[in-house]
Amino acid sequence: MGGLSKNSVYWGGYGVVMATALMAGCLAMASTAPLLVVAALVAVAAAMFPALWSPRTAHWVPVIVLGTCAVSQVATFVFQGPVAGEAETWWLVESVGLMVLMVPAVRRPRGRTALVLTVLLTATITELPLRMVLRVDPPANFEQAVKLCLAWLLLAAAANSTGCYLRVLDARGSAALAAERRTQRLELARDLHDFAAHDVTGVVVLAQAAQVLVDQDPKRVGELLTRIEEAGRQALSSLDRTVHVFTGDDAATVRHGRHAGETADAGGDAGGDALRPRPRDLDGLKALTDRFARTGGAAVRLDLADGALADLPWRVSELGYRAVVEALTNVRRHAPGASEVCIAVSRAPYGGMDTLSITVIDDAPNVGSEEDSGEPGEPERLGGGTGLADLQRRAADMGGELAAHPHPSGGWRVSVLLPLVASGPGSGNEQDRPNG
Repeated sequence: MGGLSKNSVYWGGYGVVMATALMAGCLAMASTAPLLVVAALVAVAAAMFPALWSPRTAHWVPVIVLGTCAVSQVATFVFQGPVAGEAETWWLVESVGLMVLMVPAVRRPRGRTALVLTVLLTATITELPLRMVLRVDPPANFEQAVKLCLAWLLLAAAANSTGCYLRVLDARGSAALAAERRTQRLELARDLHDFAAHDVTGVVVLAQAAQVLVDQDPKRVGELLTRIEEAGRQALSSLDRTVHVFTGDDAATVRHGRHAGETADAGGDAGGDALRPRPRDLDGLKALTDRFARTGGAAVRLDLADGALADLPWRVSELGYRAVVEALTNVRRHAPGASEVCIAVSRAPYGGMDTLSITVIDDAPNVGSEEDSGEPGEPERLGGGTGLADLQRRAADMGGELAAHPHPSGGWRVSVLLPLVASGPGSGNEQDRPNG
């Protein structure tokens, strides 16, 4: 279009059409009552006004509809005849214009305004035949006039139905857009909870340890400060990654990942992959456990069975990683006495299917474990958050399960079983692509 905007094209086309209609109207006024020609031109100009068809300029609708109806009503009750020349043609043009105008009048304004405009337009359209049947020679009888008015009423109802249908489609589209935005907000909140909160919790734990040691062992405080810096940089990296995922800025994601230390190098890899952001699936499990051990007081023992992570569906790998992050975050928050966390990952049969099995067990003393032995997800150890509860729902949607409860030998146990062939909602091929 040579750089022209769509808005410019609309207004340009509108100007051409109206100029043509105005020229035709001027020529017709020589043999047709000017009032009829003017009423028809106003109806056409209103029906085709580009601002009426954009939701951003819906405030124009009541003004234009009221003005058009006023002109048409004046023409109907002031015109005294005779019906000559092209009067019938312009009358039909006005009728079509008013019916087209009915669509945005029903579709765009709010409920009560739309109702008032609809009633006014319906009355104006229904009265249009009176302008002709009462002024012809000889005039039509009462029965003929009523029949013609009823026919125009049906046409107005058809135009009204079209506007209502489009209004319903708009409402559905708005609802779908709102639902999509809500889904994105929930995904953003989930990412912040699962990843950023995990790293921030590490900063808090280390800062608390530094406060304890500042008088007892000042030399160790310097070491803790270094670890606090590392954990803080990792938290910033998680926040940056989450924001850039939702803004679609892949280049910025890589750039921030590099500067914040969120690289494949965290797992001991270097070279061309050094700029790759930390993966948020089980490919990053080793790097995750290493960071947890460096920025916390508990050691981590990772028991990874041979082939356990081979050819995992992405949804399984991503949810498994989130479950481990949540379990480690809860250890930091609610199990400061834990000295070791054991993470075991393997393949196991479950419900006749091959599944990925993940267990996370810490050795912290179970204070009040008798009170905490209720249903999974309910004990105080879970901190009252929605992290594990959300993961339980997602695991169930995939046909698996997630459980969290005190371990018989002490500590806490989080176990996850995820079918390798997803059976729940959203298990399409796009989401089940192999991991890595």
